Amino acid sequence: MKMSDAAARFVGKQFDQVAFVVDRLEPAQEKFGGLYGISNWNVWRNLADGQINKAYRGTPGDYQFSCAYAYVGDLQVELCQHDDGRSIYKDWLDTRGPSLHHLGFRLDTRAEYDAAAASFVAQGAPLAMGGEIENTGVWAYFDTVDQLGCYTELYWSAPHVLKIFEQMKRGEQVSLT
Repeated sequence: MKMSDAAARFVGKQFDQVAFVVDRLEPAQEKFGGLYGISNWNVWRNLADGQINKAYRGTPGDYQFSCAYAYVGDLQVELCQHDDGRSIYKDWLDTRGPSLHHLGFRLDTRAEYDAAAASFVAQGAPLAMGGEIENTGVWAYFDTVDQLGCYTELYWSAPHVLKIFEQMKRGEQVSLT
């Protein structure tokens, strides 16, 4: 798959997240903290609650998950825990075990997100899982596993969420709401 010029304009400028699927958040936080010196994690549980437009491999999504977030410089480290339903986190754990799962690219606007997402699908990287929190953000994983060995996440976050990310970078404990 060769990325289109349209997707490259958006995606190439905002790589900002590396994510791992883990069996359980707490032991994974300790492991990553010990290895990389990450001491401050924000844990958000039941992240799928209240989401709209949830999708899983072309069907409505019924997943539930929790995540731990930390920063190493400007790079967001995300640990993803499958909690319930059908999800690509569960699929990954069943076939590959806990490991690197996706690279995330934040888009500056919803229009950029929509254009980049359409480009990925048009190039043969189908939507594997995604959702939206109304007036807060939208996210989706595109299946680039055969090409790259992991998924690619595209996401757009509203300005109030970007402020939360900045607080997290400073080591503050914050909630999504």
